[in-house]
Amino acid sequence: MATQLKKKVEATVVAPVGQIAKPAPVIKNLNVKQQAKRKSKAQENMITMRKHLFPLITEEHLWLRTVNHGFTTIPRTMPLFMNVINDLAKSVSDKSVPAAKTYLTLWCRVFDDGILKIDDEPAAAVEAGYVGERNVSTWRDHLKVLKELGFIDFAAGSTPCQWIVIRNPYLAVQELKDRIQPGTYNALCQRALEIGAGKDMGLE
Repeated sequence: MATQLKKKVEATVVAPVGQIAKPAPVIKNLNVKQQAKRKSKAQENMITMRKHLFPLITEEHLWLRTVNHGFTTIPRTMPLFMNVINDLAKSVSDKSVPAAKTYLTLWCRVFDDGILKIDDEPAAAVEAGYVGERNVSTWRDHLKVLKELGFIDFAAGSTPCQWIVIRNPYLAVQELKDRIQPGTYNALCQRALEIGAGKDMGLE
């Protein structure tokens, strides 16, 4: 009985005289171990469903980051960032340009330090889908669009755009908020909250 009374007292926030004490807030944040356990269980469920729905597909048929080599890390909101880039490219260029392909190419080449060096511009241009005699000039033009929109910056080396730094895309879209279609911006906010990136979008 005394133990139960003690727990009840500890779970109550002391209030000033004349006010009713309120129950202590429930802590909802999970510790690292609990988060890992929840994630592990979710992964197990997905693997179970994969085996159930696609019984002929084994791990040998899949590209798995923990097994295969040559992977990069990108924000889960990348498709929405690419939409923003393509939508706004015309506002900083004479014509509508698919600069988002260049942006994705940069993310596929960068490491976790945020800076990359492009030594082979023709190869990078081909990765971005630019072929032909003007592929390098197209590559550079699209880099300029990304810079104007605030997604990257670059500096000259042996070529005019050899050194490239990728800015935090969440900062870039917040700076562009007034120029982004409301539906696109709201979809980005919603997705950011779903993946735990609400703080990056300034929502928390």
